[in-house]
Amino acid sequence: MAITTVAPGGAAPQSSFGRVQHTGPLTALQITDKIIAESGAPGRAKTVDRIVAGDPATAVRGIAVTAMATFDCLKAAAAAGCNLVITYEPLWWSEEDLLDRMEGDGLFMAKRDFLRAQNMVVFHFHDHWRDRTPDGIASGMAQALGWENYIADSAHPAVFRLPPATMLDLAKELHAKLGDHTMRIVGDPRVKVGSVAASWGNTEQIPAIHLLNTAVDVVICGYTHEWEAVEYAQDMIAVGDKKGLILLGDVKSVEGGMKYCADWLKTFITDIPVTFIPVIEPYWNPADIV
Repeated sequence: MAITTVAPGGAAPQSSFGRVQHTGPLTALQITDKIIAESGAPGRAKTVDRIVAGDPATAVRGIAVTAMATFDCLKAAAAAGCNLVITYEPLWWSEEDLLDRMEGDGLFMAKRDFLRAQNMVVFHFHDHWRDRTPDGIASGMAQALGWENYIADSAHPAVFRLPPATMLDLAKELHAKLGDHTMRIVGDPRVKVGSVAASWGNTEQIPAIHLLNTAVDVVICGYTHEWEAVEYAQDMIAVGDKKGLILLGDVKSVEGGMKYCADWLKTFITDIPVTFIPVIEPYWNPADIV
């Protein structure tokens, strides 16, 4: 994987500009730059995608990929021998990994100290993965559900034409395939479902309302404000529309996309082991407690 240019006569490797090139193990910065380039995404004027913890010059011995870099995931990554963690969601509990309100916070210091002790680097990889063609999360979630052959339009890989079923059948399928024990569902469980639109992860007000007004029976998302899309769906049902809305929770709605990301990384990172780390479900259902 290391890219070098050997100078004539066995001299130190040089670039065409006369600067010495890196010849040792791949660094976190080299790998993350490669990941962004391989995504093929055009990039945004402002992005959250960056190294948010650790030294970019750290030599990488193993890569862990996860939907959310929780403390449990970091410990699992360290146990697996990984010191570069690629996370879809933020490390520091805010969308842009802002720390201006975290100084002096005990949990921040504990997480920071653990990363330092493990010589670990964390890369927030969100925007380029979603802006990739096709969308990396959408592709991975379709794969996790076994819905690749039900995609209605290749240009919109999160709209599906499914075999006829009820909304209860659909909810049971999502529960079984995603291991989702705490999804929330709006609508009549007996409603017939043939078409589904998914908005993986967060769904804001207007995009959610737009999807509910398209020719689909059910909208699936990770989460949304309850006074926006949830209330809108309830009101649609109240006036007679046979619609449904399913909230999977954030991690369950994107995790398949990050498992797919780990597999994708293995196609061009061949000298360093890549491991997918699932997130421990933070919610529990009292019906599951014996």
